[in-house]
Amino acid sequence: MSLFKAREWWSTSCGTGEEFDLGLLAVGNADDAEDGSHKIVVASFAGVLRVYHPTKREYGVSDLILESDLGSPVLQLALGDFGVNDSVGEARTSVVVLFSKSIAVFSVNVVGGSTNEANGASYHTLQKEHEMQFTSPSANFAVGPFIGKPYDGICVQSMDGEWTVFDGNTVSFSVTLGHDFLLPGPIAYCPRMDAFVTATSRFEVEKYGLRTLAASAKGNTAAGDKKPVKPDWKVCVGEGITQITSATGFVEPGTRKTPKNGQQARVDLIALGERSLFVINEFGEMTLQKRLDYVPLCMHAFRVNPALGLGGEQSPTHLIITDHTGSGMVYKGSRTIWAAKFEQTPCALVAGAMFGGVGGMLVTLSEGGALSVGYLGAEAPVAIVRGFETAKDLGYVEMEKERVKLAAVIASATTGTFAEPTDAVSLRIEVPDSLDPTHSSAQRADDNPAETEKTLTVTIHVTYAGTGSVENVCLSVHAPAPTECRQESFVVPFVHGGVDTPTSVPVVIRVPRTTGAGGIPENNVLRVVAGYRVKGTGEARVATRDARLPLSLFVALAPPVKNSAYKVTLDTNRPPPAAITSLFNDIPGVSAQMTTAVETSGNVISFLFGDGSDVTIIVSKNAGRYRVQAVRFEALWLVIDELTRRLREYYAREGSETSEGESNEPFAVSFNEALPLQDFFVVVDLYHACRSARNESLAKLKCKARQFRAVQKRLLVRFRDKNPTDLTHLDKLLRGAFADVTGESVLTEGFELELAASAVTLAAATRTVLCLISRKFGMNEDEEKVLTAYLSPIVNDTPEQGWAECTEASVTFLLKTKLAKGGDRG
Repeated sequence: MSLFKAREWWSTSCGTGEEFDLGLLAVGNADDAEDGSHKIVVASFAGVLRVYHPTKREYGVSDLILESDLGSPVLQLALGDFGVNDSVGEARTSVVVLFSKSIAVFSVNVVGGSTNEANGASYHTLQKEHEMQFTSPSANFAVGPFIGKPYDGICVQSMDGEWTVFDGNTVSFSVTLGHDFLLPGPIAYCPRMDAFVTATSRFEVEKYGLRTLAASAKGNTAAGDKKPVKPDWKVCVGEGITQITSATGFVEPGTRKTPKNGQQARVDLIALGERSLFVINEFGEMTLQKRLDYVPLCMHAFRVNPALGLGGEQSPTHLIITDHTGSGMVYKGSRTIWAAKFEQTPCALVAGAMFGGVGGMLVTLSEGGALSVGYLGAEAPVAIVRGFETAKDLGYVEMEKERVKLAAVIASATTGTFAEPTDAVSLRIEVPDSLDPTHSSAQRADDNPAETEKTLTVTIHVTYAGTGSVENVCLSVHAPAPTECRQESFVVPFVHGGVDTPTSVPVVIRVPRTTGAGGIPENNVLRVVAGYRVKGTGEARVATRDARLPLSLFVALAPPVKNSAYKVTLDTNRPPPAAITSLFNDIPGVSAQMTTAVETSGNVISFLFGDGSDVTIIVSKNAGRYRVQAVRFEALWLVIDELTRRLREYYAREGSETSEGESNEPFAVSFNEALPLQDFFVVVDLYHACRSARNESLAKLKCKARQFRAVQKRLLVRFRDKNPTDLTHLDKLLRGAFADVTGESVLTEGFELELAASAVTLAAATRTVLCLISRKFGMNEDEEKVLTAYLSPIVNDTPEQGWAECTEASVTFLLKTKLAKGGDRG
């Protein structure tokens, strides 16, 4: 709690669910009461305008003297004399309201009663005096006695940088800012300078004299077009400006710099930036720059004693700035002379108002509509910090209990465990063992199975464990190459609560009729991600589920192949099954050829990938030994992984049926040969060569593109020259450079395709090495996950960082930590 706190005198809430912002608060004698009492005029983005007249500390129903729905969102409002006269011809105060495509002037009229007493009127009405329409959306406006007139004019800034100046209900002139105008900034009118000051998106503060603008508009009218007007001066401040105001006597005389022209500056232009406060004199010179250690929201400059001099000119000016925490700081020049804390964070404030016969009141308005009238004051803190009592004996038993309690809290916070919410969406993927039946009547029995499109229908069951229902559950399905989903994303409109009523979504996975390097998959896991929001709180949650795709989706049965380039032998502690084909009866064609294959070729089975690569399993006749051989090294991993999994399931079904003399130890698969690292390094070298060729081609393409741009620039210079000269074969050089860029682009695309194919090959080869390492050293599932995390089979490549850099960093870290001498291998 802050020691200094703003004291609240009167407060209320403006509407419900409405939004307010800077520029939607004004204080003044809105109804022209004879006693000159101040009223508070507030408008919201909902289009509701309210007028309050606080007369005592507590809010009363009679304090709201006017409430009117204007029908359109209000962007800004202000009070002033805009040339509207009453019934006897005297000028009166009006309310100007800015809408998106128009600006209107209203007057607050008193109906019945007397305005001499507080709230003496029977009721108040809002009367529209006149309204001006715009062709483009408006942004903000500034008001003031333009060119010394006895009443106020209006200058409206549009979103496209056009300023329109109104004199009463007529348009005086309109001008357009520079060609590089991007976004409108704050605008303010300075009566002493008779000029407008604004901020641009270039982080500059610019000054436009009103007479200069009028002359420029008159010249544009005579010329028949609208040329952009140039500022009288501009100052670069280096950050965005949110609010601008003008004041006199803000900078202390001892710190004020003498302008370069020797004249005495009369006006301080105060600009509030995103993190700084800037003060610029009327000649465009920076007088003060103060870095703020908070994020400011709004500011208001006010005179300390308005009674000093004519119009308070001899009174010093103070500046109050509020931040996003609800604190308000009062500045005199660069010095902070007071700080206070508000109950609500103000987005707009007015200082120097008079209510209840007391002047100098602060009127604040928050974004949520909390309107209050208060004043600066001091309030003692509630919590008093007491000194340490040294006379009290230390209770070691109590200290130990507290230590144990704190240790338990720390342990529970650092375990990393997270309790899953009970009202969550869960996924279950139902993957059939066999492929979908082929419905093509044109397919013959002798068709090549590797060129036949395979489809598999997977069912995703979505369940919501909470009560009620969850809406718009987005499902994203990622299938490993070369498979693909016919539809990768789904939206489930409603998922009703209860685990017994899941919502099922069928997904078709297919392998297209293409052959090429994508025939060997880098992964065989289907991943489904569900994204949804919790009803009521809007909290975003994600549910993920993985499922293994069947082997038949990637391979087809092929005639036995005896000889291959790459061979590995797996040993088991169980006798082999009578027919190896019995383990793969889900592959189409296995059941019909099971007996024939065993009789003619022995206990052997061969598979064929989509790119024509074959893999063969040969079973030893006597021992539980399996030879897996393939024409490509990277094709081994999927068959080794499937063979190991199916053997474990087979012997798990067999139970304790073992031959005589065989132990009842758990089934195990081992690899006792040397790891084929040289074969793996060949694949790594191929990937590295493809990546180097791609990077070299990108460098050449960059160089040729630079050359092409240089020729273009030289040609443009020739074409813009007032005295045309011969091109000296620059056109031929341009055509040659363009041909070089196009040719190199084609080569780069080819290298990219080769790199993508080699990345898939490297990922599959890495999985082969991981499978063999796991079986050679007898790793369990958790140890396999750790090894896969360091030697990742996921190949992501960018020109700056690829698989080689990531693997080198992870393996180096592994050697220095877990595999180092004395390292933790847990």
